[in-house]
Amino acid sequence: MRSVIHWDGDSFFASIEQASDKRLRGRPVAIGGVRRGVVLSASTEARRFQIRPGMPMSRARRLCAPLVVIPGHFDLYEQFSQQIQALCEDTTPLVEPTGVGAAFLDVTGMDAVLHRDAAATAAHLRRTIWQWLRVSVSTGLGGNKTVSRIASRLRKPAAQIAVPRGGEAAFLSPLSLRWLPGVGDELRATLEIAGVRTIGQLAHAPLDALQLAIGRNALSLQRRAQGVDEDPVRPKPPADPAWNEAIEFEEDVWDEPQVLLTLRKLLERLMTRVRGAGVEIRRLTLVLRYTDRDESERSLPLAEPTALEVDVEPSLPALLRGAWSRRVRLRGMTLRASRIYQPTAQMSLFGPPTARRPEALALAVAIDRLRRVYGEGIVARGVSGPDSAIEQKVG
Repeated sequence: MRSVIHWDGDSFFASIEQASDKRLRGRPVAIGGVRRGVVLSASTEARRFQIRPGMPMSRARRLCAPLVVIPGHFDLYEQFSQQIQALCEDTTPLVEPTGVGAAFLDVTGMDAVLHRDAAATAAHLRRTIWQWLRVSVSTGLGGNKTVSRIASRLRKPAAQIAVPRGGEAAFLSPLSLRWLPGVGDELRATLEIAGVRTIGQLAHAPLDALQLAIGRNALSLQRRAQGVDEDPVRPKPPADPAWNEAIEFEEDVWDEPQVLLTLRKLLERLMTRVRGAGVEIRRLTLVLRYTDRDESERSLPLAEPTALEVDVEPSLPALLRGAWSRRVRLRGMTLRASRIYQPTAQMSLFGPPTARRPEALALAVAIDRLRRVYGEGIVARGVSGPDSAIEQKVG
């Protein structure tokens, strides 16, 4: 059986700000409030005033008069996360980041190499991160990714939970469904209507009834509720194909408005996948392929993580012109997302009203659902039309 560690930053953004500026240490700190208007991260001191991520910043200020509000410095957070990633890779080559501020490590069979067991390895990692970067993390240990991830988040901050082999189901059973990855607000509401409120109840529910309630993913979700997860820890390649959308044009194209329409459609499809995965992104890269198969590219760093195409669309013309470095016809293009973040608020149509730009997010999620049920053509933006290049095959 595998030994998997999951580390998860404690108030990660706020902790990094305090590590970088001694004047902030010991003070209540909240990150956010510039564009989102909500708390993205709250320090341990701020949490004593009941300030939590996703809370409107105006309410946080009322709860804590001395609150220090800082806009997000995402480049800094990514640098810290990369430094922790390097520490993890010194321990094992099998490291899978799950976003900025969290990652899995597969340490199966590393006992003899490291001269310590998995629990000691996790504790050593936590101490090293604190001593080196002054950032607190929590760790979970288990026989698979689902169990270790939940264990790392259950008793924050600065906690470590080890789930013994064979004890996965017993560990998960009493926990609320909200702890199980893949169960968002909408799915949880559906399961609760069916009388399923804990992970243990999900694990023992009749499979045929679950399939009627939630569809084809019922079996895999129930298996994870039972503590069974065969998904391996995979080091992410530099360009993860999960976050790419690409097109090969039927004929080489030159017309910039036509190319821009196609780029908008690629962005819609890519951000639909981003929302479906429950994450946000902070960088887009456009790769253009010319008729001679040469390529050029340009990246667009975003001020804040987002899952909404409306936040990116105004920058698409400049991104296209910057990438189109040769005035040569195009054969195809690829739009790639990177710098993945876990969102502060649950991205759900029926989620809390503190989500960033809730009306825009709710509309995007509703459109995603309509397209899944009735096909992509059921909803079209005003810029699209039947003669545009977006009707071509995208792969």
